[in-house]
Amino acid sequence: MADLPSSITASTSAAPLFNIGGIASGLDTNTIIGQLLAIERQPEVRALQQQHVEEARQNALRDVNTRLTNLQTAIAGLRDVSTWGDVQSVTSSDSANLGVVRTGGAAPGGYQVQVTQLARAHQVTQSTALAAAGEDDTMHIAVGTGTAVDVDIKSGDSLDTIAAKINGTSGVQVYASVVNSKLVLSGKVTGQANTISVTSENGIEDDLGFSESLAARDANYTVDGGPVKTSASNVVTAAIPGVTLTFKGVMSSQASIVVGSPGPNTDAVSGKIQAFVDQYNSTVDFINSKINEKKVVKATTDDDRAKGVLNADPALQGILAQLREAIGDTFTGAAPDLNQLSLVGLSTGKTVGGGTLNQDSIDGRLTLDTDKLSDMLTDRFGEVKKLFTNITGMYASQGLSQRLDALIKPQVQTGGVLASRIAGEQSTIDDLKQRQSDIETRVALRETNLRAQFTAMETALSQSQSLQSQLSGQFAALSQ
Repeated sequence: MADLPSSITASTSAAPLFNIGGIASGLDTNTIIGQLLAIERQPEVRALQQQHVEEARQNALRDVNTRLTNLQTAIAGLRDVSTWGDVQSVTSSDSANLGVVRTGGAAPGGYQVQVTQLARAHQVTQSTALAAAGEDDTMHIAVGTGTAVDVDIKSGDSLDTIAAKINGTSGVQVYASVVNSKLVLSGKVTGQANTISVTSENGIEDDLGFSESLAARDANYTVDGGPVKTSASNVVTAAIPGVTLTFKGVMSSQASIVVGSPGPNTDAVSGKIQAFVDQYNSTVDFINSKINEKKVVKATTDDDRAKGVLNADPALQGILAQLREAIGDTFTGAAPDLNQLSLVGLSTGKTVGGGTLNQDSIDGRLTLDTDKLSDMLTDRFGEVKKLFTNITGMYASQGLSQRLDALIKPQVQTGGVLASRIAGEQSTIDDLKQRQSDIETRVALRETNLRAQFTAMETALSQSQSLQSQLSGQFAALSQ
């Protein structure tokens, strides 16, 4: 008889408050009842053990789903437009004062840019000795041609309170601070036209007496020695179309901006393919580990019972076979001499043939010949792109990313194959839990009946023993 798991107690709440034990019979009735109940609970023990097996299988399926979802993400990276799109290098000879970023197609070549003045925001500072508002008021604060924002001021508000109210008002285009007991308003927007304007209902701006402490100004710069241009911002997009300039400092001489010729970023493509290979191998390794994990014969622990729950699982074996086939199949519609992934350096290798067998090949893991891939990307970029992305047509004419996505999506999508299997496991688990609950209810009733029967037996024995004692006493008296 199997021992009871710790989650199943040896007794139930059905035990009566009065328990006479084996007072009359000398029997250990509690032990007897416990052993009888343990026999009654054997189906419950088996149901609990099976529950742990189903939970282990469910968790393993969830892990498979996660791995395949991660692989789907890596596959999406293969057909991302940005992966295969043209890029251009953009450099600045004075990056400390002039930053450059390509933001679109730019004309290749060299440009000379010089920044002679940085754009700056407006700032005004209180000129009076006012320490607190004398009466309720409403300040109207505007920057440039922007809409004025209202800030309510209460009589007695200190400068710190006024600054906090300004900073806490949504949409206001200034920062407020108190410096040397003076209220300072600093604009959030640079540019000569973006000056700060303060008005009020009851004249608090006059009480504060704001005066300009920093003048607002535009950035000044030249391109290729041409006329001085201005910008309200230190981030300029109009100077060189397709390139964003960031002015960081005034320059004593011109800086050279060099825009390279557009072309594919083969390093980025190789990186995405390598990321796909790594995730593919991780997924294949995990699924193989679950398929090949052996079951423990006559398992005695939950850990042992959890082993091999997906051993030789035909659905998972099918997924691996389909993945291998998708990788190895010829791509019709591609160039005859570049219609297989192995021709660009990506393959699973051969599983049979002469020489020593490669375990990675047997397991279906991918190998990437980075040198071959680099050569193919350099010499035949467009044809390599088609292999991985979007050759149009039916299955055999699709790119690798579409082939694999067509295999994986039905498995991992909401309501897909794996989701259905996981839900099926949950249904089985719920049934097993209900079975245990039903058994426990019957065991509780059985315990009540057993204790009642043993109590009745002990009571009858006690009464019989008492009567026998009385009779023995009477017989002894008569014989005297």
